[in-house]
Amino acid sequence: MRPSPIWGDHVWPWLLVPLCIGIAIVYKSIKCRTMKQVPKEAAILTAWILAGMALVAIGLAVAVEAMERSYR
Repeated sequence: MRPSPIWGDHVWPWLLVPLCIGIAIVYKSIKCRTMKQVPKEAAILTAWILAGMALVAIGLAVAVEAMERSYR
């Protein structure tokens, strides 16, 4: 049996979404005073994590593009 070739596809970045959700839920479950706060706080934290990762990815893409242009 062969593993699914997710690295060749553009599927693997979508695996970050459930990872971020899980991290946010666990973190906010520890930090919030009541469990009623957890869904809202976890959703906000998930959005912040994903936005931060997107900004870092854009920054790295710009840096790589600039480095490639400098070597031409």
